[in-house]
Amino acid sequence: MIIEGIPALYLPSEDALCIADLHLGYEEALMESSGISLPSGQLKDVESKLESAISKCGCVSRLIINGDLKHVFAESSRQEWNEVPVFIEFALSYVEEIILVRGNHDTFLGPLKRFGSAIKIVNTLSCGDTLFIHGHNRDFERILSDRSERVVVIAHEHPIIVLGDRVGARVRLPCFLIGDLDVTRELIVMPAFSPLAGGTPVNLASREELLSPILRSVGIDNMKVYAVDDAVGILTFPELRRWREISLSL
Repeated sequence: MIIEGIPALYLPSEDALCIADLHLGYEEALMESSGISLPSGQLKDVESKLESAISKCGCVSRLIINGDLKHVFAESSRQEWNEVPVFIEFALSYVEEIILVRGNHDTFLGPLKRFGSAIKIVNTLSCGDTLFIHGHNRDFERILSDRSERVVVIAHEHPIIVLGDRVGARVRLPCFLIGDLDVTRELIVMPAFSPLAGGTPVNLASREELLSPILRSVGIDNMKVYAVDDAVGILTFPELRRWREISLSL
């Protein structure tokens, strides 16, 4: 279930809230790589959105982070050492357990050691009939070959939808993609929880421009789009193939 207006999923049967791609530490990494300085507001933003999501769901016992809790590949940056524990402590004030499905950015996770068994780190996660993997996995065919879950949830792509008009106005909204993975399984692609993470404009990008090996293999033309906006809620669009030509003319 998509939570209205928030890039998060709720699994009622598992009493679990799922978010993805927080990329904590992004501001410092951007400053070091390009010299662009941003105010350090991402942590407060994701905390506020998490609080809002939990409020809309009621009491939630488990938080699933479907990859990329942190941003820097090669190390844990100073900002990550500060912000990751703060966020985890904040989340644990609402939930009993956190499960991090390891993403490609989730290296050097020293800041998490202090939380012991309250946070678990896994490569894949099965919740009832739903399988969570981050989506960067090049060996996804092997991972999925012996799985029986009916729904597969990935992140990594940071899908956004670009809406515009003929006078040049543009709006970019994070969105979920939902479609068939194969003849027996459904695929859900989650947007980034971070407001700074950017994303792939799925109504404009070609298959070759997609980041996830899973999406490059499956394709997205037959997937439906569910955009989320904190003011409007959920905006539902038809399959991408039905309006790709219109989008490309913007």
